[in-house]
Parts: sequence; structure tokens; C-alpha cells
Amino acid sequence: MSRLLVLGTGPLLEEGTTVMSGQCLRTWHFCRPLIEAGHRVRLLTVPIPGATDEDATNPLVDASYEGFDYGRLLTNNQDRILPVLEQTIRDFGPEALVGVNQWPSWLLAKLNAKLPLWADLNGWTLAEGLVRAASIGSDDDYPHFWRMESLVALRADYFSTVSERQAWALEGELALLGRLDRTNAPQSLAAVVPNAVYPVYTTLPRNPGVPGFLSDRIPSDAAIILWSGGFNSWTNIDLLVEGLRLAFERNPKLHFVATGGPVIGHDEAPWRRYEQLAAERLPAGRCHALGWVDFPQVLELHVCATVGLNVDGENIETRFGARNRLTNMLGAGVPVVTTRGTEIADWIARGGHGVVVPLGDAKALGEALADSAANRDQWAERARRARQAACDEFSAARTLARFLDWAASPRHAPQSDAAPVRRIREWMGAQAANPLPFPPPPPDTLRRKVARRLRRLLG
Repeated sequence: MSRLLVLGTGPLLEEGTTVMSGQCLRTWHFCRPLIEAGHRVRLLTVPIPGATDEDATNPLVDASYEGFDYGRLLTNNQDRILPVLEQTIRDFGPEALVGVNQWPSWLLAKLNAKLPLWADLNGWTLAEGLVRAASIGSDDDYPHFWRMESLVALRADYFSTVSERQAWALEGELALLGRLDRTNAPQSLAAVVPNAVYPVYTTLPRNPGVPGFLSDRIPSDAAIILWSGGFNSWTNIDLLVEGLRLAFERNPKLHFVATGGPVIGHDEAPWRRYEQLAAERLPAGRCHALGWVDFPQVLELHVCATVGLNVDGENIETRFGARNRLTNMLGAGVPVVTTRGTEIADWIARGGHGVVVPLGDAKALGEALADSAANRDQWAERARRARQAACDEFSAARTLARFLDWAASPRHAPQSDAAPVRRIREWMGAQAANPLPFPPPPPDTLRRKVARRLRRLLG
């Protein structure tokens, strides 16, 4: 069995957790099968924005989840995190490192440790950065996303992605960064690991109706449309609100319940847009924004919801990304409506596991939501079959087969040290590590000389 240091995103779903994300679920997705396989795992978690305590004297505290002891970092300050990681490596003596999600993988890539590193790039960072830039109307922060992606791609040995499309994008990046050469051309350095159904969802009962904690706000005969999680940059807020408006007109029993809300510290503009449009265009008393609620309440809503909803925009992240909310709704037996675009939406469409509507089609969205309440038995039977398929297709062990094989015998990826590809890696690594967005251009008098030197350097 192997000794593995895992750095993932937290918090895990201990009692009292409210602010969390799909990245937190991803950490346990990777860790639980490692523990069950008998590996010695030392897990540390770094917090998502909104769950930090930057003033804490000790940046690392002990925690426990499902009987497993781990360390919970309270800060996202790399100057405080990196010394903790270095000390943990000295104390624990791991054979390999595992980063789960982009930020933890980047932190591990910053270390001088020569250990094999598996980096789980849960979502294509460059696509997320681009869509965020479009949402906030500024490209100023985009170099940050490029540097994070590039540094991890240059340092890690093997990778996992959340979709097959992301794996293709990553292989293109690896080639441009000088990571692909004659020694590793026969194999892929990237394994596709779609989101797994989080275990607790697989055993939830189904009892559509109104949960007790909402009985004073929603009529007992209401049909709940559930939105679970954040309103991120890639959400089409205008389509969401217009689809709800049309559905409400067709069926007065429909109510929209949203857990989560703004993606704190990343992009809060979509949430503000939702609040504005909902107030202007949707009937009072039919929408219920609960914010980041306790996880037991999230589960209770999955028991009671008539239909689960996901709405994406036409953008690059939609094409390459995934949707945890859909995977877990399917695993919980909740009927689903989603727009097209993601690989999980394609999976739903192929198997007839829910209703998939065209991107931008508010009429189709409204009709699907209204039909979910009008024909509940038909939708429930389809969801029952979809639940069985999702729990099989997206079980943690099935999605992680290649990673678990590597974990049993951690190893570095083959890598040529021939001058042509080594020089590319060294040059690109210098750009990724530069503290400025990009190095300033040389004076005009030097540009031709620098260009000639770069051409010679890169062969």
C-alpha cells in the first residue's frame, strides 16, 4: 500500500457546513476510495473563499469526517500554506502527492519536492477564467488563470480532467508547453474522471412535496423546482428567469427554490443579475433564495423536489465543463431539466434520463418545467431509471480506475531530457512563474535581437 499526501479543497461536509462547492465533493470523491483500498492517506484541505479564517494564529487545525482524521487549513495565503506542506512531507514521508482541484494542485506544484504528482484539474481553468472575464467585463485577471494552469501542467506527472473535452484541451496545452515528446507520445497523461454521485445521495428516499422547514413559506401542494449550488459565470441568468416566468404562467403550483447563491470571491455578478431580474419579472412569493444552507436541508430538498434544474449559457466553459448538481440530482432520483452543452447533458439526452432543451430556448425550458408538475408519475419513472444508471456510471470507483492504478504504484511520467523540448519547458516555466502578468516587452532596439535568440533557443 502507498503513503499519499493529498491536498484537496474543503470544507468536507462536517456537521454545520454551509458554504461549500462541487470542489469540496471532489476531494472526498478521490480520498474515500484511497482509504477503502488501504492506502496511508494524509489529507489536508484548503478552504474555498467564504470559508477562511485568515486571522487564525494556527493555519492548520485537526478535523474528522466519517471517522477519518485529516488536517483543515484555515487560510488561502500561499506563504502560510507552503511551509505547512513542507513540514507535512518531512513528518509523513509520502511516496507521492495528489492535488484535487486546480488551486491545491498549483500549491503542490510550487513545492521543491521531487515526488510523483497527480494533479486533478477539475474543470478547465482557462475556460473558467475567460467566462469570468466576460462576466465582469475585464481581462485583467486572466494571466493569473494562465499561470496557474501552465505551472501545474509543467510540474505534474499525470492529470485527471472532469470531461473528455477538457482532456483534449489539456493535451494541446501539454504539447505547447513541451511536456509531450517521443517518450510519452504513445500514452495519454490525462485520465477522464467525471464527477461521481456523492454517496449520501444514492440512498436518499423520494417523497415529493414541501420540506418541513419551508412549510411556512410554500403551500403544501406546491411543486418545487430545485436549483442547488452557485450562480456561476457560465449561467444564463436571463434564460433562467424567462423560463421560470413562462413555467409559472402555465402552472400556478410551481415554486422555485435556490440553495447556494453568489460564488464568493470569484464572480458575484450573475447572482446580482438574478436578484434584479427575479424582482422585476417573476411573481412575488414564487421564488425562494435560501442562500448557503446547512447540508441536511440541501438533502431534504433533494428528497422533496419535483424537478431539478440546470441552466447554462452559450460559452466555452459550458462546452468543456461539468455540472455536479446534475450528477447528484440524478443519483438522488430527482427528475432533471437542463440545457444542452455539457457532457453530462449529452449523457442525459442519449439515455433519455431527463429533458434537455436547446441553449437559449426559454419557451422549451418553460414548457419542460411546467410538464414536470403536470405529469409527475411519468417524470418520476424516468428519474427512477436514470438514478440506477447514474449510480452505476458515476460511482467513485468506476470513475477513478486509472487513478487508483497509479496510486497503487506511484511513478513519474516518462519525460525526455533532449534539448529541444527541455528548452521549451524551461522557457514556458519562466513565464508561468513570473510575478507580473507577463514580462514587460523589451525596448524596440532589443526586440529583433531577443527574437533571434528565442528562435535559436526553441530550435
